[in-house]
Amino acid sequence: MNATITIKKFFRNIAACVVLSISPILTFSQFTITQSISNVLCSGDTTGSISVNVSGGLLPYTYQWLPDGQTTPSISFLGAGTYSLIVTDNALKDSTFVFQVLEPLPIDDGEQISSPFCTNNGNIVLLPAGGTNPYSFAWSTGHTTQVVAQAVAGAYSVIITDANNCSASFAYTLEEEGCFVKADPYFTPNGDGFNDTWFIANSQFFPDAHLIIFDRWGTKVFEHKGTYEGWDGKSYLGLPVPDAVYYYFFYQDKDDKQKASKRGSVTVVR
Repeated sequence: MNATITIKKFFRNIAACVVLSISPILTFSQFTITQSISNVLCSGDTTGSISVNVSGGLLPYTYQWLPDGQTTPSISFLGAGTYSLIVTDNALKDSTFVFQVLEPLPIDDGEQISSPFCTNNGNIVLLPAGGTNPYSFAWSTGHTTQVVAQAVAGAYSVIITDANNCSASFAYTLEEEGCFVKADPYFTPNGDGFNDTWFIANSQFFPDAHLIIFDRWGTKVFEHKGTYEGWDGKSYLGLPVPDAVYYYFFYQDKDDKQKASKRGSVTVVR
């Protein structure tokens, strides 16, 4: 009888030991993730990385990254995008975590260009965006500023570099626009302060101009050499010319009649 009691106690002790050995699995706790993400430095590069520190569950852990399949707690050489991590512990419990690696926008020059016109030189103004402020500039002309002023016609290029040492190259061609005078078709020299002189657009760009005005019979009524100052409708003698249609020749160079000239008519109306 005593032997029977002793055997029963022996099996009860074994059962107690089994329960104690599996109790940690029953009290399984959730994973905790501490993450460290380095975003991409330059648009389109693969300089991103993700590192995680896992706690909870039953050590050791295994790692499965998607979509690239790496199996370490840290991955690098990443482009911008979404990455998933499956963490599995020694009890085959798993959880999935999602991470986002970002990148800056591409560097854009935001150029504003004024081409050379007549005797005025052009300008190139850069208003960069994207990348990471601040920016530096290296021009083919040697300039290091956002603006190249007084730019003559020709080819220009610039390398814009941002705070992360990311760079982008841009090229521009400035073409000189044709410089042509354009005369008003009429004017009203009546002394009222409005439209009293004849306006010729762009004439100020020709300091060596030559203007000749004739009446309908071919008689010269006005002539001027040098920068045009505005005809007031008076003849050589300072007398108002009659209301009529007059004909003119505007030479850009008083000494070279082969250069571009403008001819047409103007009506005097009082």
